[in-house]
Amino acid sequence: MTSLSANRRIALDSQRGAGRNAGFILLMRSPEVFYLHIRGEQRGPYTVAHIDHLLNSGLVDESVLFWREGLEQWEPVTNLVQLRRPRNRLKWAVILICAVLMVVGVSSVFGPITLDGWREIYQHEFTQSGAYWRARDVVRTYCVPKGSFVVFDGVERAEVQLIESKSALVVLHGLLSPSTGGARATAWTVRLNYDPTQREWIPVGAAELPPK
Repeated sequence: MTSLSANRRIALDSQRGAGRNAGFILLMRSPEVFYLHIRGEQRGPYTVAHIDHLLNSGLVDESVLFWREGLEQWEPVTNLVQLRRPRNRLKWAVILICAVLMVVGVSSVFGPITLDGWREIYQHEFTQSGAYWRARDVVRTYCVPKGSFVVFDGVERAEVQLIESKSALVVLHGLLSPSTGGARATAWTVRLNYDPTQREWIPVGAAELPPK
């Protein structure tokens, strides 16, 4: 294996070689031209920008030595260019994937609940659908005991009667789960008035129907 001192002499001798043209000799003597000692071999010439790319892209490691004309000995390449810590792309990719999965999971669980809650509150049309959703909010607010949980049947099972463009009578069916346990099927009747000026449903009364 060629020693580092011998490699330096080779570099100097290559500058004096008769086979080199003048332009190349001037380039070799430039202080901006460097040589690298990689795995026992001298390679080059390189510019600082080229060496920076080699080091920080992982093509050479920080144990590599460099030399240029005017230096007494080979020096660590990190004396010439700074080794920047590569971004841990895998770490951030994993974090991003976990965040996306969390959002998807939360949306799948709470998304329908949030959407149903929005529908129950924001109903402004005098329609059977509007009366159905507003009646759900009334039952949830006034008829469901604290700590209990209710799951309503769909609008197709509800009984909605619109009366003279100003009120509605709604019968809702659903499953009520008290905090003490023991879910049971039940139904509620809700009476609503409609204010066309404000375009809103106003609760008049609501009650749970006795079991049949």
